[in-house]
Amino acid sequence: MLSGSEIRKLIEEGALRISPFSPDLVRENGVDLRIGDEVAVLLNNPAPLDPEELDGADLGEYYKVLKLDSSFVLQPYMKILVSTLEYIRMPDDVAGLVELRSTFARLGLSIPPTVIDSGFEGQITLEVHGGAFPVVLKRGVRFAHIVFFRVEGEPVPYRGRYQGQRGVTLPR
Repeated sequence: MLSGSEIRKLIEEGALRISPFSPDLVRENGVDLRIGDEVAVLLNNPAPLDPEELDGADLGEYYKVLKLDSSFVLQPYMKILVSTLEYIRMPDDVAGLVELRSTFARLGLSIPPTVIDSGFEGQITLEVHGGAFPVVLKRGVRFAHIVFFRVEGEPVPYRGRYQGQRGVTLPR
């Protein structure tokens, strides 16, 4: 796991790019990520969605994408996708793991572990699960935390279909 000083060094060298960047986002062993300006609410739809046939699917029947001008109330047990404010370009030899900041976890929220591959570039889309009571999510609030790891062996940089994504990106 990379220390805060090693992360700052990567940023100063231009190997790791974070935009918009604020030095106070770099923590002891990671970088805090803020809530961006889009939320996608996962709708209750009983029709099966085949992950191998997404090209022909009307995703509007499964997701409602909203602009987040200021805040959004995450209702109990609701599931949403949220984008980070930060656009990140990962070095080819560094990967990341995103987790929820502890304040939000202590409010009952959770996110599945999210791996950021080496070489990935874009805003990060996170799935968020609501807890037992409503919680207000505000644009620009430090919400998640990414820790970085060096890739051992010959790295294979990410070049997948989510490369360069901006805003909430639905499944492709």
